[in-house]
Formats: sequence, C-alpha cells, structure tokens
Amino acid sequence: MRYRNYTIALLAALAVFRVLYIILGPLDVSPDEAHYWEWSRRLDLSYYSKGPGVAYVIAFFTSIFGANELGIRIGAVVFSTAGSWMIYLVAKELFKSEKIGFYSALLPNITPIFSIGTILMTTDVMLIFFWVSAIYCVKRAIDTGKGGWWYSGGVLVGLGFLSKYTIVLLYPFLALFFLISKENRHWLTRKEPYITGLISLVFATPVIFWNIAHGQVTIKHTMGQAHVGSGGFSLGPFFEFLGSQAGLLTPLIFIGAVYGVWRCLILGFKEKRSELLLVFFSSAPLFLFFLFKSLHGKVQANWAIASFATAFPASVWAFSVLYNRKGATGRKVLKGLAVFTIAFGVIISALAYFPWALEPLGVKRIMKGPPYNRVTGWQQLGDKVSSVKEEMEKLGKTFVASDTYQITSELALYTKGNPIAYNFDTGSRRMNQYDLWSGYQGLIGYNALYVKGGIADIEPAISEAFDRCDREVAPIYWDGKPLKEFSLFRCYNFKGMERHEKNKY
Repeated sequence: MRYRNYTIALLAALAVFRVLYIILGPLDVSPDEAHYWEWSRRLDLSYYSKGPGVAYVIAFFTSIFGANELGIRIGAVVFSTAGSWMIYLVAKELFKSEKIGFYSALLPNITPIFSIGTILMTTDVMLIFFWVSAIYCVKRAIDTGKGGWWYSGGVLVGLGFLSKYTIVLLYPFLALFFLISKENRHWLTRKEPYITGLISLVFATPVIFWNIAHGQVTIKHTMGQAHVGSGGFSLGPFFEFLGSQAGLLTPLIFIGAVYGVWRCLILGFKEKRSELLLVFFSSAPLFLFFLFKSLHGKVQANWAIASFATAFPASVWAFSVLYNRKGATGRKVLKGLAVFTIAFGVIISALAYFPWALEPLGVKRIMKGPPYNRVTGWQQLGDKVSSVKEEMEKLGKTFVASDTYQITSELALYTKGNPIAYNFDTGSRRMNQYDLWSGYQGLIGYNALYVKGGIADIEPAISEAFDRCDREVAPIYWDGKPLKEFSLFRCYNFKGMERHEKNKY
C-alpha cells in the first residue's frame, strides 16, 4: 500500500502548491478563463462554443471565494487532483500494480501541458477527469458484470459532455473495443451499454434544447473549428501538431506514451488481453482522429489531451515489462533513462510555473511572447480602465467595450466593480457568446471607454457611432520593463450602431 500512500501524498502536496501559486503568483486570469467567468455570471443551459459545465463550476467557487484568481481557478485544482487520482486507479485496475498506478499519476504532473493546465480553469481539466473516470467505470463493469458501474459511466460521460463535446467520441471508440475484443463482445447484446448511452443523452438534452433555440450555433462553430467540409491538404499543420505534442509532453514522455499504446495493441491481440485493448481504444483513436484532422487545417495542441489519460499508464506498464526482461546492464540503462525523463519533466514543468527564472540565463523577454502574454498585464489594464472610467463618468454614464471577446471578458473581470462589458461588432469578426446576450443598442446617449490591443486606430463604424473619440495609449509593464500596450478610446455620446448578421462561426 505504500505506493497508494505515495500517490495521496504527491497529489495533496501538488494541490497545496497550486492553490498557493494561484493566490500568490503573478499570473492573471487568461482570456478564456475570463470568458468562462462571464458565462458564470449568466448561467444558462449551454453557450456558444461549449456546454455549461465550466460556467457552473466557476459560479460555485466564485460564490465562495469571490470573482478573483482563486475563485475562478480553484476548480481546476480540484478537477486536476481528482483526474490524477483516477489515472492512478485506472492504472492500478488495468495492470494490478500500485507502483504502476503511482508513476502513471506522476507523469501528467511533470508534463508542461498537464502541469500548467492544472491551475487554468478550462474545459480540458474537466474533460480529462470525466474521460478517465468513465474508462474506470467501464473496466469495473466488465470485471464485475454489475450494471451500476455501466450507469455510473453514463452519468460521467453525460457530465463530461456538458464540459467538452470531445467526450462523445469515447462511445464509438468503446464500440470498436467491444467489437474487436472477443472476450467482451457479448456486452453488445446486453442492455447495460445502451441504457448507459441513454443516460448520457439525458444529460446532453440541455445543450440540445439550447442549440435548437439558438439556430444550432454550437454545431456550426464546432464544424468550422474542425474544418468539416474542408478539402485542403497540408503537411504543415500535421507536423506542427506532432511537434506540439512532443514539446508539451516533453519528447521522451511523448515517445514513451506512443510506445506504450503501441505495445498494448500488439500484445492485446497477440495474448488476447482485453485490458490492453481497452487502453489502446481509449487512447489511440482520439489522437489519430485529431492527427488526421491536422492534414486539413490547424489543430490546437490541447484537442487530443484526453488521449493521454490512459497512454500514461500504458507507457509505465510497457517500461516495466521492458525493464523486467533486461539483464543487469540493460536495467541500469533503463533506470538512468527513467530518472532523466522524470527529472527533465520536473524541471520543465517548474519552469512553466516560473518562466522568468530563464531571463538571467539569456532567455530574454519570455514574458512578452505566447503563452505568457495571455496571462499578464490584465490587472494593470483593469486598474487603468477603472481610473479612466471614473473620470469619464463625471461627464455622464459610461460603459466599457472592446473589439474582441478576450479583451471584453478581461475588462469585465478586472475593471473595478465588474461592470457589464460589451463586444462591439463592426462586421469583421466571427460570432461569439456576446452576440447572444443583450447588447449595447439600449445605451444611446452613454459615453464609452473602448479598448483595443496594441497601438491601434479606431474603426470608422465605431467612431461614427459617437460624437467624438479620443485615443490614449496605456503601456503595460512587467518587472519595470514594457510588456505590451493597449489603445484606450474615450468616446462620447453613443448614437447607436447596427449589429451585423454573422456568417462566420
């Protein structure tokens, strides 16, 4: 049981560290997190791009801790800790080893994409938990034959669907597993899997009804993001996607995950081991799906993240099998490789939390580029906007607005008093959630503080909607050095502006 205790101690220590980092660290809430927080202020059955799960989680925790970094992000710590624990349980259940379970839970926490993702309240951290938990229920259902495990899995997939729609792909992947696994094929003639699917469907009905009421905007958005109907073919995004996976997991852990899943496929067929086939079909098809999509357009690095939930246990298992087959010399080499892989992952993950530590080593201006420029400077901007807004309100009622949903969401969060913020539409951007909420049409006669990123000019459609718009540039600093700029336009007497019919989703 010592590896179980090691796992508990590891996850507890990481959770405490992450909470303290959120409270004391310098990173502001990212634009996506701020936008999800905006959703949480207007709870609904669903939203433009995703289900309502993330909004309800944020709403719950901000009701306790307030609309701040801790309130918005503590849900990520909860789900990431629970997800790591479920990876441990799945690995232990699949490979009958507490030791494999411990190292399986360790691996995601020393890869940059998982590690830094544990403090960002996004849909991915919820998806991983529900994905791996559903796999655990399926494994327990197979082993025990009890319908309760099946139905629990249906609930988890349903809740996962409310978090991120990717989880729906788990059903066809599991169907492939049951078709191919002769030992478990009989489940396709039993009622439990089909009742499980119906349970998931019940949880999905809020999203379905919401989309019917809103012109299927989520379906149109998802199809656009997935390049459905695209006939193009390009190797550039393909290699970019592969490179992003190797970089964000670290190359050796990525190679180990691929090797482990491959060995599960080979030995699963050769030795008729259903648990190995379950690992393969809960991992590889999802990764291959997005790898194929990358041939038709850009695929974001995080889209296939759930595929590694069972790939990590596969890599640890494959390594242990290889290690046990080697002689003394081979074991020394493998042990050294394992130590180096873990140490490298720990160092890279630590640097992901403290990137400014690289600046004295010659890595200049790391905070100015992506991804850190997305989580810095928003509090400073909010302070500046709050000051200017107070000045403008001496002359009349004033609202805040921007040209992107990202900046609009950050303004709503970091401006004093958390005002309602508006996303102006000049016809050049794609649709977003702000277009589905009550807009600025009822604010005739108000003044506006309009914010754009960089040193930018105001659009004619916006300047024409006011009597006058005056620009000032607000510089943002990091450690006393220029980080980025925003253009603040003081606009007076809003006369109204038409909203455009959106054909870009």
